[in-house]
Amino acid sequence: MKKLFSLMMCAFPVVLLAADDDGVAAAKSTVSPVPAPVMVSAETNAAPTRITAKRMEYDYKEAVALFDEDVVVTDPKFRMNSEKMIVFFQGTNEMKQLVVMGNVSISNDNRTAVCEKAVYTKATGQIVMTGNAVLQRVGQGEAGKVTGDRITIWVDEERIEVYPGATLTLPGGTLGGGKGKKGISGAF
Repeated sequence: MKKLFSLMMCAFPVVLLAADDDGVAAAKSTVSPVPAPVMVSAETNAAPTRITAKRMEYDYKEAVALFDEDVVVTDPKFRMNSEKMIVFFQGTNEMKQLVVMGNVSISNDNRTAVCEKAVYTKATGQIVMTGNAVLQRVGQGEAGKVTGDRITIWVDEERIEVYPGATLTLPGGTLGGGKGKKGISGAF
């Protein structure tokens, strides 16, 4: 789980870009002067995380970045797509909270997650996924899948809570007794 949500767990280098028909210049014209690209980095040797969208706004006073339409986050450890993303900063470009909305999809080599809205709060180390939330292991089909109305992930503890409407799909035979044993099914 830590790999999947590494963007949300630590300070990270980020390149913020707006990609539409008018290019980055159009995004700059929507707010007061914005340097392009904006870099947020605590580790200068780390590979950058690139965020693209059709439109970007940055409010210096409130320390908030808004990415709108076709948001794509490409990180060395994961990829995320959504319709809208809001990043709240504190201090000098340290991320405080990340809110991702509309057809949210996050994937890495091991897991995929989809939902309508995901909120990561750095102070609590929680990701809260709502709206048809699904967390699934890659390559296991329906097995290894967790669904629910709300999935809360504690990234530092590698723990999740699903409520309400929790469903866990396990591989066939998981509750069986194994070699030569009847397991739960043998009791009925």
